[in-house]
Amino acid sequence: MFHPILLLAAAMQLFVSTAAFSQPEPVRLEVDATDAPRKTLHARMHISAQPGKLTLLYPKWIPGEHGPNGPITDVVGLKFTAAGKAIQWQRDAEDMFAFHLEVRAGADAVDVAFDFLLPPSTGGFSSGASATAQLLDLSWNLVVLYPKGASAKELRYAATLRLPEGWKFGTALPVSNESANGIEFSPV
Repeated sequence: MFHPILLLAAAMQLFVSTAAFSQPEPVRLEVDATDAPRKTLHARMHISAQPGKLTLLYPKWIPGEHGPNGPITDVVGLKFTAAGKAIQWQRDAEDMFAFHLEVRAGADAVDVAFDFLLPPSTGGFSSGASATAQLLDLSWNLVVLYPKGASAKELRYAATLRLPEGWKFGTALPVSNESANGIEFSPV
């Protein structure tokens, strides 16, 4: 049996963790894969947020895998900004997949930038090789963060992908526009 005070404390913790998140528009995700032959992806995200505490998570549990082994060790150069100014952040002391930040007053979104170093030709599952000089098998979970406490069924992302010159793509995602600047996918 749960004690009412413990339930209230848990509810308050959830509220505090997600207070800065709001999603009136989809998260904008831009993936520049022009360096994929050199085993590097460049990710940029624009996440609507309100001033206050915000915790962003990197995917830990990947479908088809048998443990919490999302490839966070290959995320490098992580930067957070709001209204053009850097935001200090801190990795959670117990969960290395969680990043805590404070959205400053007057900001309505957080911009995230990081690179993902694609693994070499060894390993399996999400740590397996996914790029060669001619091919990229992009798993979107490698290049996203999401707000803690947000319902997965309510999160929407609008992605754009830039590929190396001359590369073609195949996907089940609905394409809304294709140009020299990249492929824009409809929000999902």
